[in-house]
Amino acid sequence: MGRLFLFALAVGVIIAIVVILASIWSNTVDQGRRALRPFFGPTEDGMMAPNGLQKVAYVALIALLLGTASGLLGGL
Repeated sequence: MGRLFLFALAVGVIIAIVVILASIWSNTVDQGRRALRPFFGPTEDGMMAPNGLQKVAYVALIALLLGTASGLLGGL
């Protein structure tokens, strides 16, 4: 009887952990979608308007490409 009780307790703990992790995951995904949504909504052609994070990423990419092309980054 004790083993059955411990098994039921272990299954309950595993189910509780899965439920908690699923709620954390869904909450994180929802917050990420809200953070990446453009302020002004989609443009008329269906493309998303660029947000601040995209602009910073493009500037960093250009700086990285120029740095590697000139030899300042990566070395020759």
